[in-house]
Amino acid sequence: MQPDHRFLEDLTETSTRVEPARVVDSPDGESWDAACDVLVVGVGMAGVCAALRAAEDRSLDVIAIDRGEGGGASRLSGGVVYMGGGTRAQKEAGIEDTPENMANYLAFEAGNIVRMDTVQRFAKASTGFQDWLESHGARFGGPATEDKTSYPDDASLYFSGNELTVPGRERARPAQRGHRAKPSGGGEPTKLSGHYLLPPLIASMERQPNVRFFRQTRATRLVVDRAGAVVGIEVRRVPGGFARWRHARYMALANNMIVSVLRLGGKLMNAIVDIERGAGPMRIRVRKGVVLSAGGFTYNRVMMAKTAPDYLGSYPLGTIADDGSGIKLGMTVGARTDLLDRISAWKFLYAPEAWVKTCTVGPDGERLVGEEYYGARTGEAVFSRAGGKGWMIMDQPLFDLVNAEIAAMKKMFFQKVTFKAIQNDYTKSAATLEQLAARIGVPADRMAATIAAYNGHIERGEPDPLGKSEKYRRKIETGPFYATDIGDSLKLSPIPALTMGGLVVDEDTGQVLSADGGVVPGLYAAGRTAVGICSHYYVSGLSLGDCVWSGMRAAETIKGNGGASALVPAG
Repeated sequence: MQPDHRFLEDLTETSTRVEPARVVDSPDGESWDAACDVLVVGVGMAGVCAALRAAEDRSLDVIAIDRGEGGGASRLSGGVVYMGGGTRAQKEAGIEDTPENMANYLAFEAGNIVRMDTVQRFAKASTGFQDWLESHGARFGGPATEDKTSYPDDASLYFSGNELTVPGRERARPAQRGHRAKPSGGGEPTKLSGHYLLPPLIASMERQPNVRFFRQTRATRLVVDRAGAVVGIEVRRVPGGFARWRHARYMALANNMIVSVLRLGGKLMNAIVDIERGAGPMRIRVRKGVVLSAGGFTYNRVMMAKTAPDYLGSYPLGTIADDGSGIKLGMTVGARTDLLDRISAWKFLYAPEAWVKTCTVGPDGERLVGEEYYGARTGEAVFSRAGGKGWMIMDQPLFDLVNAEIAAMKKMFFQKVTFKAIQNDYTKSAATLEQLAARIGVPADRMAATIAAYNGHIERGEPDPLGKSEKYRRKIETGPFYATDIGDSLKLSPIPALTMGGLVVDEDTGQVLSADGGVVPGLYAAGRTAVGICSHYYVSGLSLGDCVWSGMRAAETIKGNGGASALVPAG
């Protein structure tokens, strides 16, 4: 198998250099510093699920490594897991759902990226995700909300995708499937729920008698035998003491959004790289399988410039360890990749829910997107269709509704800062639509025609051409008029993005497929290091749901239980 050399250069901006695979004649004849049956690279949601599931077989010795302290982008996320089909939380909230209903909806989001039977098995398996995660310390439950929101204030179960849109309702009965993690000690969430989800799972992993967790350890090279099977890995570990403390502090600061906005990330990265230069080498023998779950590559802007240059104006959503190193490790042993140009960029037009009633336009004055859709579709339209530009157009009555809703919302600090900037700095007004178009640099005749057409469909009782639900349709006709910027150049209202492509895996086993048509023996991939269920269109929680699914799938294959089939409940 020939390695893919397109992305294997030394990228000094993220220190993601990976070495070509080391080939050994006899792994048992080599000198190793440690040995295990299963080694997990990256302890985010996918990695911790892989390690926990593998550790259920007490005969297996598991080592998990992480460049940081563990948790990855999953810990920084909203902590929403997309699961349904009749979870315990759904049943307690009186929500009717079935695996078949869930699969019918997810087929709309997943497209043809994965097979339909994979979507169906995922939906069936997800009915048990809550109980399994809670057995390791996570906590989910109600209350549920009917509100249109990107992230609920006072609820933990919500419509986290496009379930309520016209296309969504045509395919399946809407059901709340976004399960937001809750504090394990009781009470309501006061911060992004990834902080409630990952720590208890990692703590449970560390309690398993057959698991060792090596923090601040970076994988640099795979070791293969003459047949191309992965038999080991080379890593570098930051030494203990003050160096490890500094490394942990710098990593935490580098992943802070405020630090990024202030453009201090480069200095922190240099400091992290300096510490990692002193990391000690370590060779680990792996007898059964390596699971690559090291995230995507949204922080590797050189790699993104080659695969998805239109999205370089996005804000990287993840951690600095989302640098593509896991994907590149697979490439060094001839792994197949796909969808490296697929980016999920989010620009939510809710909350406030009143924003959904606006009409969006691009720089050509044409309507940009169906305003009710999940933010990933808006983000895609802004970047791929509009060159990073877009506006929400509203009239005075609608603008007043927006302000009233924002004032009544219970907001976290970052939301307060964002809303203040949007309303004060990123919104322009004018007496007429033509004057407003001139203020934002949009062709006045085209924008006026777009608003006239938008109002005309409502007046005539015609369906919205872009599928907006009737409850969100209202004419824009009473001046003055307002244009709120939703483009990619807003420092205090950025468009975050994560990469959705990666290593191609066998959908039944999670084994990494090789570019020559076979598999890479002994190598598995999970989470955003791999192509998965959320790689076509992302909705909130679907990446974490896919992390649970793909991490467990790899573990079940290594354990000899049949991979994905072991995750689907009987009956």
